[in-house]
Amino acid sequence: MVSAGILEEMFMGAGFEYLFYKPDNNYAAGFEIFNVKKRDYQMRFGTLDYENTVGSINFYYRNYNIIPFDAKISYGEYLAGDIGSTFDLSRSFENGVKFGFFVSNTNVSAEQFGEGSFDKGIYFDIPIFGNLVGYSWRPLTKDPGQKLVRKHTLYDLLVKFKPINWTSCSN
Repeated sequence: MVSAGILEEMFMGAGFEYLFYKPDNNYAAGFEIFNVKKRDYQMRFGTLDYENTVGSINFYYRNYNIIPFDAKISYGEYLAGDIGSTFDLSRSFENGVKFGFFVSNTNVSAEQFGEGSFDKGIYFDIPIFGNLVGYSWRPLTKDPGQKLVRKHTLYDLLVKFKPINWTSCSN
C-alpha cells in the first residue's frame, strides 16, 4: 500500500507498507517505511524544519482461543529518531468496541525519557453512528517511542474481512 499526504495530525509525507497475509492464517508479517515532515502549528499544508525517515517491521497475531485477542509487535525507528520496539495487545467485541494497551521501549536513556524510561498507554474505539470515537491515553507526552499514527494500515483493512476475535474460528 502506498500512502501520501497528511498522514496524521502532526506529520505529512509519503510511504510504503508491505504485508505478507494469508486469510487462512491467524498471523501476518510486514514492514513499512515513510518519509515524514512535521506540519506547522496552523495545521494547514506548511511544514516545519523537521524531517525523518521512519520504518518498522511488524508481526501481527490474532488469537481465537479461550481468551481472544489481537497482538502486534513492531521494531524500528520512531518519529524522534530513536530505535526500539512496541508491543500492542487489544480485544474487540461483537458491538465493535475495541480496547487495548501498548508499551514501547527505545534506546533513549531513562534520564532523558523520565518515568519508567519507556512509553506506555491505553486506548479504545467505540462505534457511534457509523464512526469510531477513539481515545488514547499515555502518561508521557515526550517524543521518544512515538509512532506514526495512521488512520488505516494494510493489516487493519484486510482483517475487516475475517471474523473478529470474539467469534470462534474453525478451519
